[in-house]
Amino acid sequence: MGISAIAPPLALLDPTLLPRLRSLGFDVRETTSHTLTADGFGDALRIAETESAVAAILPRDDADRPAVTERLVDAAAAADATTSAPLGLLVLPARTAPLPGPVAVVTPAETVSAYELYVGAAIASATDRRVVHLNGRGTPGSAVHSGIAGRVLARSASPQWREFPHARPERSLHTVTSRPGAIVVAVPPGSTAAAQIIVDHPDADVILVIDRAHARHGAAVAQQVASMIELAFSLGASTEPEPTPADVEPEEPKTPEPETPESEAPQEPQAPEDPVPDLPGIRASDVVHMRLTSDALEVTNRTAQHLRLRVSLGSAADPTDVRAVFACDLAPREARTAPTSAVEGLAGIEPPVAVMRHWSHESVEVFEGGRQRVLEFHVTVLDAAGDVRAERAYRPGNGLDFFVTARDLAALLGRSVARSVLPEPAVLEASGAPPKDLLGALASALAVGAGVLDARTR
Repeated sequence: MGISAIAPPLALLDPTLLPRLRSLGFDVRETTSHTLTADGFGDALRIAETESAVAAILPRDDADRPAVTERLVDAAAAADATTSAPLGLLVLPARTAPLPGPVAVVTPAETVSAYELYVGAAIASATDRRVVHLNGRGTPGSAVHSGIAGRVLARSASPQWREFPHARPERSLHTVTSRPGAIVVAVPPGSTAAAQIIVDHPDADVILVIDRAHARHGAAVAQQVASMIELAFSLGASTEPEPTPADVEPEEPKTPEPETPESEAPQEPQAPEDPVPDLPGIRASDVVHMRLTSDALEVTNRTAQHLRLRVSLGSAADPTDVRAVFACDLAPREARTAPTSAVEGLAGIEPPVAVMRHWSHESVEVFEGGRQRVLEFHVTVLDAAGDVRAERAYRPGNGLDFFVTARDLAALLGRSVARSVLPEPAVLEASGAPPKDLLGALASALAVGAGVLDARTR
């Protein structure tokens, strides 16, 4: 069945495009009464609603960042229009043959639903590609650390699913080792961060996932609708028809197994010994934080460990050219600030600037732009005598703001996360085979959400 999608007149599209999109699970049909153009994101959503379609396929052009930003603003206005559709997809096919790289799924921090996980899983399943999930929401937006049955089924449909937390995931695609062949990005109401993704990746299929319920009814309602849709997906995907009598094979008689002597019975596995028992424990709140501001480097040790930090600084233009190195030892709960404005090696490299970002309940000053970056963040754990017990170098994603989490520290020290850090939700295995038509299963679940919203607006 697939998910319903409308496309411009077929004569205007690459003849290889529609078979490829249909193989992914898009039920594509031509629209002749309207014109779908690259510069009409909002019009595309309105036309899709008029023609009872979830997705609209738009041609790609060579638009720059300001032009694409304007189109995303237009899409946000259309998503806020009167509609009972909980979701809208804008599909921007690659201008050239898409790369064989992974499917990148981008979940911004402001996202309240998880539809992009299902769309990304569907594309990965259809093309036999791995998924790289850049997750700005932590566990609530996770597919790996999740007990939600629908996400477990969706995740199991892809050959591999790797998840990476990023505070600003839209800016972290450059950290993916292979250039993605498809990018599925959630677009929260009012966000235009996806514009740079569209401009930077003409060689990838880009699917914009727009939560229309969030835009029209707010986060609380959108979360409730999304939960019902995920439940409907998991029920529909895991429900198999009852076998007919002809399908049931007779059971073979079972041979009783010999009893195992108690002395030979399998024993309970013993917990591994702590490789560093003399070091302090790790709490879930422990973190080592690094931030580069317009005139200083800030490092903070919010753990019970004694640490030695080494920070390599340079330019974003050449990540291999280290211009300055800052090193220090930090006691537990200690922080240091080192001025950077007078460092000779950084002269001539534009520093980041302060920007005020407004979230739903607070305003936060962050540092963005410029060319100065942290190229490497080296963390060494010391014991009480000052001897080195473990060390590792990290590559900060954006080079400006980076955390080494409690889970990272546990891995560094060779400890089991479960015994040192408060456990995250268990990773569940799929209870059955994932559906072959993931987008079709999602389309059926979306109909449930549409019914809920339709009843709400009456």
